[in-house]
Amino acid sequence: MKPFLVLLLFVCVSCAETSRPELIPVPTTISSPEEPSPEPTMEPTPTPLSTPTPEPTPTPDPVETIDLGYMGFSGERPQGLVTSACTPETIYGKAVQGVQEHIDRYDSMCEAAKQEGKIFAVRSAFRNYYDQLDYYTSERFGPSVALHPDESMHVAGMAIDLTVDYREWRHMIIGCYEETENRFTYLTQEIPHLLYAANVRNGVFQDLCEQEKSVIPIKRSMLYGLTPGCTDLNNPEWWGDPEVIECSSATLLPNGMVREDWHFENATIVSAFVQD
Repeated sequence: MKPFLVLLLFVCVSCAETSRPELIPVPTTISSPEEPSPEPTMEPTPTPLSTPTPEPTPTPDPVETIDLGYMGFSGERPQGLVTSACTPETIYGKAVQGVQEHIDRYDSMCEAAKQEGKIFAVRSAFRNYYDQLDYYTSERFGPSVALHPDESMHVAGMAIDLTVDYREWRHMIIGCYEETENRFTYLTQEIPHLLYAANVRNGVFQDLCEQEKSVIPIKRSMLYGLTPGCTDLNNPEWWGDPEVIECSSATLLPNGMVREDWHFENATIVSAFVQD
């Protein structure tokens, strides 16, 4: 038993003298996994709303109009005299004068007639107060033909008296004006005023204007803003009356005045729609 114990003691002493190696701690770096950088949040780009293309507004077709003069002049009387370029002198060698507005209207009609080879001749245009007074008080004319100077459009420079030459051209019925609808319609064929008046008297209304009080037969001179002395312009009769259409100096107005088919005054203008 003793040898065994000695061996054990020997072993143990050897163990006590042997130094144990020291453990040198090695720092261990634990790398944390890098957190991914957050990617920038992309704001969604708004889809642009499509702007509807506006439908072009159709341009309305221009409505044709025509200026007509058939009512008595009711405005202020212009001042200042000018001489006609179309007919500078009367048949008596006097200047054919009137206010600018009136001469412009007369010259337009005169030039239109001249284009058709019709040359107007003038008996009288502007008259001064005393010349008109002589007409008014004379036995030859008197109040049944001449107006008092205070009422005369000759004294106002807005009247002209023509000779009988080409009377039919000036009085030709060329269309119809409907007052309530403000509409003008050309006749399919122009008709002489004397024939028109005869047809109305005889009840032959084909190719004439409607026989209504609101319908006015329009003479060619009315297209130029002039109105013939066929009725009392201050208290006009119906222009569709055959006596007014005929406008013969052999007939009288209700107030006893002569119907002057040679006499043309400024009229109040209406602008009417033209019907095809």
